[in-house]
Amino acid sequence: MKLTHRVLFALALTLWVTVLLASAGFAAEAPKEKKGILLVAFGSSMPEGQAAIDAVADAVRKAYPGVEMRVAFTSRIVMRKIAREQNRVVDDPAISLSKMAFEGFTDVAVLSTHIIPGEEYQDLAAIVDGFRLMRERGTKSGFERLVLSEPLLAGEGDYEKLAAALTKIYGAEKEAGAVVLMGHGSPHFANAAYSELQTVLWRKAPNFFVGTVEGIPSLDDVIGQLKKTRMKNVAVAPLMLVAGDHAHNDMAGDEEDSWKSRLAKVGYKVTPKLKGLGQYPEVHRLLLDKLARAWN
Repeated sequence: MKLTHRVLFALALTLWVTVLLASAGFAAEAPKEKKGILLVAFGSSMPEGQAAIDAVADAVRKAYPGVEMRVAFTSRIVMRKIAREQNRVVDDPAISLSKMAFEGFTDVAVLSTHIIPGEEYQDLAAIVDGFRLMRERGTKSGFERLVLSEPLLAGEGDYEKLAAALTKIYGAEKEAGAVVLMGHGSPHFANAAYSELQTVLWRKAPNFFVGTVEGIPSLDDVIGQLKKTRMKNVAVAPLMLVAGDHAHNDMAGDEEDSWKSRLAKVGYKVTPKLKGLGQYPEVHRLLLDKLARAWN
């Protein structure tokens, strides 16, 4: 089996963290069984964004009382900003799993909160595979059982479920006019998930429109579709776990190139909705279902 750079990194990092913790006096006899959950998000340095991650974490704790949970971010840019501005350290998945392995966790479920199976999710999957490989190769650094949940949009049924959740969450806005959802977008081929979600949403609610900051469909595509309707009221909301920098600046900012400004310029009355998907119980249920499927 050819090892990727990510897997090799995870192997090396595990050994490094093990030595570091042992030298600090953390060594202890591991229990026979110790279950844990690692919640993984892209991350956010803004309090509004962190609120969504905290809401998901609270939902997981309620669903799995007594199971210890950790949180890790995949964005190194966000982690560095938090360390610099808040003097707070947030681990990435490789470091978190290394610590959990050394502390004696035997069964760990990694909960992905990513929307699409793009670059961030594939990097996470490579790290998880690295820890599985360690156990398969006979080392003591892995886990007896390590599972990874799928992102929100991984299979055909997921689009129907997320579309149903979105139409419920934005029911009032749907009645008042158009609902424009801002996804992140990606150069990865998984970006096609946004177009598929758009198709499924139009079956349920023709006044829902999906765009992305860094991919296709773009805001220009959304405006082109909006012009075919007679709607003048537009609610814009993040199709992201958190309402962080993209939501507050690219979507709802006062700059002339923000989505709010550009939509207003072509004649729409725009109402920003600054809550991430992670703040809604409907999305909590979807994530918990993903986690349960991974456990089982």
